[in-house]
Amino acid sequence: MTKRESKTRSLWVRRLRRFLPHYLRNHAILREFHGRADVVLHGSTSLGVDDPASDIDLWFLLGDDALAKLDDSSETRFFEFELCGKPAHLNAESSRDFLRRVERCDMPLISELRNAVVVLRNHSAGRTLIRRARKPMKPAVRTAFFFHHYVEMRGFHKSCRGPMARKDGFAVLLGLAQTLSHALQAAMVLDGEPYPYEKWLRAAASRTRTGRKLAPMVDRLLDVLAAGGLRSAGPDAENPVNQELWTIRETLIRAARKVRIREPWLDTWWFHMTRARDAVRNIRW
Repeated sequence: MTKRESKTRSLWVRRLRRFLPHYLRNHAILREFHGRADVVLHGSTSLGVDDPASDIDLWFLLGDDALAKLDDSSETRFFEFELCGKPAHLNAESSRDFLRRVERCDMPLISELRNAVVVLRNHSAGRTLIRRARKPMKPAVRTAFFFHHYVEMRGFHKSCRGPMARKDGFAVLLGLAQTLSHALQAAMVLDGEPYPYEKWLRAAASRTRTGRKLAPMVDRLLDVLAAGGLRSAGPDAENPVNQELWTIRETLIRAARKVRIREPWLDTWWFHMTRARDAVRNIRW
């Protein structure tokens, strides 16, 4: 995070700490629960992003008993307000469920928690979650998730190739998005970093060692698409979309071998699809 981003985040944390106690004490529903909740800032504002498209995302972390009582009092766990002209919302969540999701390697949640800030603290849930999410990724987690995303990337890439030859731009677009998503996720976990949800994936990957190598390829693909690449598709050797995807694939293979991943699924990936999906179900953070 740059100094400017850190300064922006600190500004909004101060504003929230001034605003929220009064807001929560006077809220028709939340006033009964605010003394039992940790309020945690996450999302774009916790990354220091402050622009017309950003909003303020907050988790309202409760124990399961309190959350069940809130559900009896409210039709929603989503509460909106505005602060200094910026839209904001609180999502009531189970602190126990969040911890369970972290242990089961929910990568987007872990990524958000690593950048989150406890704004109001009434118990230890927020700090416990953030501390747990910031633990280094274990080698077994890295290998399992790289295995999964690499094999998924290869499968989606293969699914693009027939539509490319037929110049079926819509089918190519669907497969291409999944191919790139899995490629960037594979790159990030190979570098020991949990990946965010997909909106932030390109930006987050560009800050890791392997992801930084893929970012220019993704940008070139966007240029190809902007120039009509989806409709001017064709066989592999003539297809600029496919050529870029082959480069991404080879870059991931080289990066994996540098960290001593030399498994047969790097080549014969189609034999290992079920095992790759099972690998991430059974691993723990």
